[in-house]
Amino acid sequence: MISRWSSVWSICVVVVLMAGVATAYAQTTGAPTVEPDKSMASAHEAFVKGDMNKASEHIKKAAAYLHAQEKKVAKDTSAGVKKAADDLDQLSADVKKGAVKSPDDLKKAFGKADHALATAWHATAEQEQKAGKDASTSITNASSALEGAARWTGSKLDTGAQAAVDAVHKAGRGARMGADAVGRAIRGVGDGIADVGRKIGG
Repeated sequence: MISRWSSVWSICVVVVLMAGVATAYAQTTGAPTVEPDKSMASAHEAFVKGDMNKASEHIKKAAAYLHAQEKKVAKDTSAGVKKAADDLDQLSADVKKGAVKSPDDLKKAFGKADHALATAWHATAEQEQKAGKDASTSITNASSALEGAARWTGSKLDTGAQAAVDAVHKAGRGARMGADAVGRAIRGVGDGIADVGRKIGG
């Protein structure tokens, strides 16, 4: 009986350790954990490996995510998200038929998609704050998308933008931030969006 419990305990320890290793790997490699970057990262990996069908499928999934987001952002910002989603749909088709030759083309398209998403969610957060509503979720979405855009374009966020992103991370996804904290995050993330936009011609 003791030996059985001992083996069960050993298995549990191994499972916990393996989970820790997997988490650490995801953190050190900077693997995205949220959509649409999760799908776009998988698409890029499949493309590099030469699996165009799988790459196309993942791009389509990222496009579907953006199409869903266009219904959640402020109405006057949804057109930009729709265009980005349509562009990803086209990219998915082009990849499938072998018309895309370089992984850099994917990175550029993914950077633009994330930038469009960041811009829309940032504007949504601004409108919510002006209306006296809680803008925590919107600025969190904008922050995640900005990080994605910076990653795909190889850009380093300036000190203010990075501080804003870090503050949003510290608060945690789904957490309600104070009005002052949201205001600071909106300003910092906005500066980051403008900076990355200049680099990608957005």
